Amino acid sequence: MADEVSTQQQVVGPGVCPPEGCPPPTRIECIVADKVYDSCFQVESRSRDTTVTTGLTGTFVTGTFTVGQPIPCAQAGPITCNVINRTPTTGNFATLTIVVSVPVTLTNPNAATETANRVFTFTKIVTLCAPEGVTVDCGESTLLFCNCVVSAVGVGNITVTCDFQVCVVIKTILTVQLLVPSYGFCVPAPCVVAPGVCPPAPPAQCF
Repeated sequence: MADEVSTQQQVVGPGVCPPEGCPPPTRIECIVADKVYDSCFQVESRSRDTTVTTGLTGTFVTGTFTVGQPIPCAQAGPITCNVINRTPTTGNFATLTIVVSVPVTLTNPNAATETANRVFTFTKIVTLCAPEGVTVDCGESTLLFCNCVVSAVGVGNITVTCDFQVCVVIKTILTVQLLVPSYGFCVPAPCVVAPGVCPPAPPAQCF
């Protein structure tokens, strides 16, 4: 019987359990992991004005500009958030006031090499499970679209108005020690030309 159990444990690997079920774990391990205490997502639509200098000494040097002219806009890095106020509620829940920072790059429509980096910010209030010590993370947030146009032309500068939409994903995370059932250490299998079943991709946060 012992040999039979030992043989069964040797074939355990990552993937789907067989129809008869997975064998029982052989150990209980203590691992250090980032535990997600809570999370939420929401699509936010915002509008911001920004000024860009033009002319020989400006950021946008090439070409002329007219009101209504489109200005290409793209996400320029990870979206971040910063907690500016935390109000405890019941249990380990807290109402968090968060400043969301969205970095974007504006490109001169007359010259693709001339760009201006901007950070658009807005505040958001959420209530999440957030024990003392958690980190509030927005790193999975994405810029869904950003439409910018020239809204005013001045002397040596232009005003650019940007309408943008962000899928804000907020998580409260804390590094903890967890007890987990284990089969031991992972041992890689030899690479093959025709692989087996690939796990599905994680679900999208925003639709």
